[in-house]
Amino acid sequence: MSLQRALLVVTALVFAASAAAATRRPIAGRDVETGKTVALSQYEGRPVLVNVWGSWCAPCNREAPLLAAFARANRAQIAVLGIDVTDSRAGARAWYRRYGRAYPSIWDPQALLAGDWTRGTPTTLVFDRKHRLVRTIEGAVTRAQLAAALREAIRP
Repeated sequence: MSLQRALLVVTALVFAASAAAATRRPIAGRDVETGKTVALSQYEGRPVLVNVWGSWCAPCNREAPLLAAFARANRAQIAVLGIDVTDSRAGARAWYRRYGRAYPSIWDPQALLAGDWTRGTPTTLVFDRKHRLVRTIEGAVTRAQLAAALREAIRP
């Protein structure tokens, strides 16, 4: 492949990625339990960690206690928000009873919102204070990944 052709391909890929990002739905919706509106924009000026999960997802269930503890321990530094995908309200509510309600979650039963931002569950999106996406963690998070994500999100 010639250098000119390679540059054209790279430019097309960058443009396609930028266009896809520009058409993403805002992270907002109704809370699984309360039905109240929850949105990333409600956390203006604060970093936010968004975790995409489902009660049916085994890795999501493995990471749930760690995420709940992280949310409680770091609530002064970072907000945590969930997106519950392809789930029933009963399944989501049972999940909350099992792991405790440490943060709100948007109910996304058809995974339309999550599909704009992720390739599957679990996925954790980390946004800085200006709500720029600074890190994506695919798969169940670890304590070390959460610590690194927090450092990156709160960096001035």
